[in-house]
Amino acid sequence: MARRPGRTRGIWAIALLVLGVALIAGPMVFMVSRFAPTKVGSDNMLPTLGHADLLVMEKEPSEVRRGDVVTYDPAEWGLTGPFIGRVVAVGGDHIAYAEGDPTLTLNGQPLNESYVQDGAPGAGGVSFAVSVPHGRVFIMGDNRGNSADSRFHPQPHEGTLPVSAVTGVDSGIDENDPLVGVLGLSMTGGAVLLPVGIGLGIAALVVRRRRPVAQAGPVWGAVRVDEP
Repeated sequence: MARRPGRTRGIWAIALLVLGVALIAGPMVFMVSRFAPTKVGSDNMLPTLGHADLLVMEKEPSEVRRGDVVTYDPAEWGLTGPFIGRVVAVGGDHIAYAEGDPTLTLNGQPLNESYVQDGAPGAGGVSFAVSVPHGRVFIMGDNRGNSADSRFHPQPHEGTLPVSAVTGVDSGIDENDPLVGVLGLSMTGGAVLLPVGIGLGIAALVVRRRRPVAQAGPVWGAVRVDEP
């Protein structure tokens, strides 16, 4: 049987198109399913984060740790979120501050918070002493003088929120992250392969139209006419 003209080009075209789509769609699906871009909407995280800064938050984090910058749903406080803050204590911790103290204390030890605005960890004038139940977190903003955080919502659980209220953890991903480079290369490769695959597909169609397949053997329906 004669090989159809342009068949090889057609196979390569399909292969390149499939690979190109996979290289572009794969990183997009990965990013959308695992991460969420979040814009800072206030100054409560100064100087760490400014108004309108963009964060890439990991959705549904497997673990929330002390010191994590998170987005959270303050529905338990009767507020509508999401909010952005920092987890300063987790289940089993005792977090405390008395007005005039130079630092917060965590489990009886001074808490080093180099990220706090103006080096004033107790700005806001609220004293507290909270033993965080397991499965809950105590959240504060880095700009303590301008942050409606756990200190100001002592009811019903001394300002703590369930870990399930945390909707995202700062992934630390930025334009210099190796993951961004890998995903970018993948999408760039896909963008290169797609037009090549399209071009090969067009070439295969053109060849097929110009060079019809030669018929081998008798043609069904043909009428034989003998010469006189």
